[in-house]
Amino acid sequence: MHPLLASRARLGAYLLGWAPIALLLTGIARSQGWSWAEAGSLALPLCLLAAFLFLSAWFLCRALPLGRTVEGLGAHGAAWGMAAVLMGGLWAGLAWMLARMLAWIPGLGALPQRVNTALPVLTGLGILLYLASVALSYLMLAQDRALEAERKGAELQLLAQESELKALRAQLNPHFLFNSLNSLSALTAVDPARAREMCVLLSDFLRRSLGLGERRLVPLREELDLARAYLAIEQIRFGSRLQLAWAVDPEAEPALLPTLLLQPLVENAIKHGIAALPEGGTLSLSAEVTEGHVILRVENPMDGDAPTPQGLGIGLRQVRQRLLGRFGSRARFEAGVQEALHRVTLVFPLETEP
Repeated sequence: MHPLLASRARLGAYLLGWAPIALLLTGIARSQGWSWAEAGSLALPLCLLAAFLFLSAWFLCRALPLGRTVEGLGAHGAAWGMAAVLMGGLWAGLAWMLARMLAWIPGLGALPQRVNTALPVLTGLGILLYLASVALSYLMLAQDRALEAERKGAELQLLAQESELKALRAQLNPHFLFNSLNSLSALTAVDPARAREMCVLLSDFLRRSLGLGERRLVPLREELDLARAYLAIEQIRFGSRLQLAWAVDPEAEPALLPTLLLQPLVENAIKHGIAALPEGGTLSLSAEVTEGHVILRVENPMDGDAPTPQGLGIGLRQVRQRLLGRFGSRARFEAGVQEALHRVTLVFPLETEP
């Protein structure tokens, strides 16, 4: 359905916009010696017919969307021209028929003859009015696209907020907490010093995790500190099975990113990668700045023959949604396995606190 027909307010404003055109048409007819009755009785219904007849321009414009380049304007122009000539001629034909119908009214008997003389002018005016309708239709389509983009943006923002809320609710991974407490319980009997160290590390991790959860954006530096606190606990659990390789460019550390965006990647690398390998492996984390963008990468070995672990896809999808919800098309998310190495790469603009 045409958008003007779907809204009484927009249709009323559109029809009201034809009033000046009817007055102009009446003035032109009067300048040619027409009486007020002849000019008015023809101009008003003729403009009303044009108002609805030229709504067809919107369907043509929707079928021929404007591109960002000028290559397609030639073909579009030919279509607009042919449609304008057709509609202008049809409108003049309706004027010819209307004049003969009105000629039955006393005092309007000369109207058919006057319209016959004015047919070329009416055809030209119809062409111009149709082309104006084409321009109006493209403006309406552009407005509709802008509103649609705004609606999608709002939906994406809402999705990002929901994902953030879910992330905050899940920030205390119960499996991690249970495993840490079990390890802590075992260490108290055989190595009290390590048990105390692990207790302090666990306390530090929980404090940092809860502190970050209260903010929407944090510098990468604080995300890295939280990851270090988490990995320090995991190193006590895994011992020599867990090796770390960090390569962080100091220039990338002030970069802002959604809270707790890195933590799920590090947890996945441990839970779904290194923990499943008897020999363990090396968790690699790197961050660098290239051409105004931060490239954050997390890599871990994994069993290439094993099926995709349950829950891995959900976690990565949430990280992707939150990243794109914050930065839109300026960010990029990549995840995949190559030669038994799982790699997740985040690319986002370098934005810092003012």
